[in-house]
Amino acid sequence: MGLYSDSKYLIKEEIETVHKDHFLDFAVAGTWGNSEQRIAIASFAREVGISAGLLEETPNTFAHESNFKLSKVAKLVVEKLAISPKDILKDFFDEVINTGLSEEEYVEIVGIVSRIVDMDIFARGINHPLIAFPEPGVSPPSKVRPETAKLELAWVSTIPNFPEGGLPAKQLFGEKPPKPYIVRGLSLVPDEVTKHMELEKAQYQPLGNIMNFDLRHHKGLSRAQVEVVAGKVSALNECFY
Repeated sequence: MGLYSDSKYLIKEEIETVHKDHFLDFAVAGTWGNSEQRIAIASFAREVGISAGLLEETPNTFAHESNFKLSKVAKLVVEKLAISPKDILKDFFDEVINTGLSEEEYVEIVGIVSRIVDMDIFARGINHPLIAFPEPGVSPPSKVRPETAKLELAWVSTIPNFPEGGLPAKQLFGEKPPKPYIVRGLSLVPDEVTKHMELEKAQYQPLGNIMNFDLRHHKGLSRAQVEVVAGKVSALNECFY
């Protein structure tokens, strides 16, 4: 049975598959957080979204009962990201890092929260119950930092473009063209870049075709119509870019 098979709308198989994979991914240890931490992060993001009126509580809304508790600083970051990311300024970032959250942990939280908010808002948009979280696994996080990551012009360290970024850059972004910070922003945790790209490919279009204005990735919308929707949503969210 598909993730959205009971929806009154016909959902692209590609979107359904990617969303299912991402919910399962939350229950797997990441690079800096174990599976219980990742589920707790996603669940708390959903909780504050409901409290803020951005989502509606439905059956299976929250994660399974767990003794795991997020730290105060982690909760602060999750809440800000989930309901008012436009208000995150450098002072806020510096404060949470000085409080004890590492930049690697911060980047992984950004990746997790952006993904669960994306999929929960999608469910709300098609009037579908929020998807239940799976049971967490038991494997530990890898805690492997990309060897070429360094502090460039972003708040957090990133993998430079190829060739400066070496093999990690080549594997993640390809050799050309150079990728801007909006693409490389999560690269301190490469798995989150990969996951972001999966959602972008299914819901928007493949990054490699971004300059192909004739591409029609969605049957019901032209590229121009897609960009109008994207631009309007970005404006409503006061997106920096």
